[in-house]
Amino acid sequence: MSFNLEDLEGPIMRILTAPGVDLSTISAKGVRQKLLEDTALGLTARGLKERRTEVDAMISSIYEDISRQAQTDESKRKREEEADAGTEQEEATEEQDDQDDAAEEQDAEASEEDDVKPPTKKKKGAAKSVEEADAELARKLASQLNSRSRRGTSNAVVDSGAEDEDEDEEKPKKKRGGGARGGFAKEYILSESLSVVVGVDKLSRPQVVKRLWEYIRGHELQNPSNRREIMCDDNMRAVFGTEKVDMFRMNKVLGRHLHAQ
Repeated sequence: MSFNLEDLEGPIMRILTAPGVDLSTISAKGVRQKLLEDTALGLTARGLKERRTEVDAMISSIYEDISRQAQTDESKRKREEEADAGTEQEEATEEQDDQDDAAEEQDAEASEEDDVKPPTKKKKGAAKSVEEADAELARKLASQLNSRSRRGTSNAVVDSGAEDEDEDEEKPKKKRGGGARGGFAKEYILSESLSVVVGVDKLSRPQVVKRLWEYIRGHELQNPSNRREIMCDDNMRAVFGTEKVDMFRMNKVLGRHLHAQ
């Protein structure tokens, strides 16, 4: 039973964007199986098999579009998170600065109070006793030590903040590694002859199929009287070893030119 390839675009999109779908592991075979399970499409296993190469190329193209959009959304989310984190850090820094300023003002007021205290008046006609002199000296030393202690604490808070900022700057940011590359994302090293046709030496299988069909259409290699038959030019002959190849056999032969990394 024949079907219109363009009618599968919407269902394929829904399958690849369905909740819980892992784009790093889903395969073209899994997508085709779900298409068969959708009775509303009226597909048959035989009809889908006859046009498997074209269906796989469409699945690959839609998958790449969805992947690019997902990467764009992820980058946008990261930028928003970084912006929020920067705002929180600025607020925390401002709050710390306010606390430091308040501590310094308290220290300054305490020092002024110590400076403006009037000296102890000497009793006329009587010399200060040794006990009174020691008590006065002890009071002054205690006041000075308390003032220095408060200033030292304030400076420690500021220095600590600076050290924390330096440490934050020196700490390398952890890179988020991507998930395991499998399914569509798995890349293969291509044979020399296949690399000449597709123009690169490393691709995933869906990308190989897509570029191969771009080459076929660009060089008008499909047999006009039998669209499933490919007429090989010199480059294609080096890959498939024949003058013409059926599209189904072509897909099988490709496996010989894909080598795991």
